[in-house]
Amino acid sequence: MSLSPEVAFEQHRERLLSVIYLRMGPNLRTRMDPEDILQEVAIEAVNSWATLSTDENAGAWLVTLARRKVARIIRDQLGVAARDPRREHAIKTELPITDRRSGPVTHADRRDRLELLAQAMERLSEDHREVILLMKIEGLSAKEVGERMDRSENAVHLLLSRALKRLAQELKL
Repeated sequence: MSLSPEVAFEQHRERLLSVIYLRMGPNLRTRMDPEDILQEVAIEAVNSWATLSTDENAGAWLVTLARRKVARIIRDQLGVAARDPRREHAIKTELPITDRRSGPVTHADRRDRLELLAQAMERLSEDHREVILLMKIEGLSAKEVGERMDRSENAVHLLLSRALKRLAQELKL
């Protein structure tokens, strides 16, 4: 394999951030920054790079790492009975989160757009949300989504079409 984990991660960074942000949900986003989870995924990717079979699978492999990381965090957060969610609050900070490819204005704009998308996605039905996440964010094929959702490929395409139309209405596009 000629692709390094750092290069693969940078190529798929925005996609991974979208997967993490949308999978986290609003409650977890008040406790954790998606960028922190993204950094943990990057570390995990570097440490387990040898398990990747081919360079062509790097994007899907990284998305799987991201999905699993968010799922573990959600499981761990929900499993902590001693935590009182009423006492938790988002941490406000003036420290900029660095992204060498953009400035603070671009970063703020990206975060605002992701927040609007997350809010709109939460208003969708579970099936609509899942088909959009699996096909548009995670990049799975209709056949793979159909197997996961127990639907035919044609039904998945129809569901995606309806889901995107509903999402556009929620976003007022």
